Amino acid sequence: MADVARGRFDDSLYPIFQTTKGGNQINADFLIEVQKGNVKGHSLVHKFGRNDAVPNNSWEFINLLRFTAWPLSSFTAVRVKAGGDAADIAGGLGAQEVTVQGILASTLKEGSEAIATNGINASTATTKLFRRVHRAGVSKVGTYGAANTAAITIENSAGGTDLIKIDVEEGQTQFTAFTIPDGHTGYMLSAFVTIDAGKAADIRWYFRKDIVNTTAPMESQRLQNFWDGVIGAVPFKPRSPGGGLPGLTDIWFEARGGGAISQVSCDFELLMVEDGY
Repeated sequence: MADVARGRFDDSLYPIFQTTKGGNQINADFLIEVQKGNVKGHSLVHKFGRNDAVPNNSWEFINLLRFTAWPLSSFTAVRVKAGGDAADIAGGLGAQEVTVQGILASTLKEGSEAIATNGINASTATTKLFRRVHRAGVSKVGTYGAANTAAITIENSAGGTDLIKIDVEEGQTQFTAFTIPDGHTGYMLSAFVTIDAGKAADIRWYFRKDIVNTTAPMESQRLQNFWDGVIGAVPFKPRSPGGGLPGLTDIWFEARGGGAISQVSCDFELLMVEDGY
């Protein structure tokens, strides 16, 4: 079994970027310059997720809804699912608005739309159609320092398919997955997985290219990394980035309990490079 101590990644592996400030050439951390928007055609994505009841001997995505497969195979409008709290309503004391992010059907690039909450009732649907939903967050509240009063689930506009969840008072989804927008290539810089103490879990990282092709023959999902019997934590920070995955590729992490139900958290960072750079 792997038993890797919790700790920081070796930041010395980050490359040095030559830039100019005040007429002088200086050394700077490349990824910080990317984050600041100083490297044209490059951007960073940070995703994190949690599954607090990973089953023993079967696989689930690392997210709050405990998927066993991506919930969408075609585009759809989305909405806030009914069943929340009366305070989470436009003009209320809790969450007044939720912003959903994902891959838009119209452009196959990343986009977002804000949804007004509707208390215990379902919200109106978005005007935009989403091919994938990989993030949502509370964007307006009615009380200073507050977030959502109850859990908020985003579903397809027709209902019946849950897509992503914001847990009680967290204001942000937890979903260790991402879909690379069209016209970009993604490089995995790092991943960090934690498992509750004293329990083992298996972890695997998958990808699948060409998500818009849903008619056979289609792209297979493919394993990128597998970590057996992890106890405690496992860091992944290769000397060279992992992947080099093209636009319209799904990336996700899964977990399986090794003898008991486990709690698993995972976060990762992607370097996104626009085509032509």
